[in-house]
Amino acid sequence: MATIIAGMFDTITKAEEAVHDLREGNCRQEDISTFHNNPPGQHGTYPVGGDEDADPGAKDAHAGAVKGAVIGAGVGLAAIAAGPIAVAAAAGVGAYTGALSGALTGSGDSDTGKAPIRRPAGVMVAVNTTGVSEQSIAKILREHGASAVEKAEGEWRDGQWIDFDPLAVPRLVTEEPASIR
Repeated sequence: MATIIAGMFDTITKAEEAVHDLREGNCRQEDISTFHNNPPGQHGTYPVGGDEDADPGAKDAHAGAVKGAVIGAGVGLAAIAAGPIAVAAAAGVGAYTGALSGALTGSGDSDTGKAPIRRPAGVMVAVNTTGVSEQSIAKILREHGASAVEKAEGEWRDGQWIDFDPLAVPRLVTEEPASIR
C-alpha cells in the first residue's frame, strides 16, 4: 500500500501548475497522477449508470409524503362541508401545503441536518509520497489553490492511483500549525 496525498482543483490550469511545482520539488513523474473526478451521482459504477442504489436525500421522503397526505386530508374534509368549489380550492391548498411541508422537513441528512460529505467534481492531482514529505506535497497543492487536500492509503501502479474510490469520504489533511520560534 502507498501513502497518497491528493488535491482537488477547479481548473486544469491550476492542477498543471501544481504538477509543475511538484516536479520541481523532487516528485518523480511516475509518482504524480492527474485525473478528473465526476460530480456526485455520475461515477457510473452501476451498469445502468449512477453510483448509488438511491439518492441519499430521498431516504426519508416517505415521512414527508405521509405528513402532506394528513394535512391534505384534513383540509379536504373541511372543504367537503363547505361545498364543491371549496373542495377544488382545498385540494390545491392541501397539495401545496403538503409539498412545502415535505420539502422543508425532508431535506438533508436526517441525523445531522447536513448533506453527507461527498467529493465535488474537479481535477484531482494525486501524489505517491515515496521519497517526498507529505507536508511539502500538501503545501504545494494548497499554494496552487486545491480546494481540499486529502490523505489516503491505496494501491499505486504504473503512475496511477488504481483503487481510487470517488464515493469514499475523503480524510482531509489539516494544515500544520506554525512552529514556535
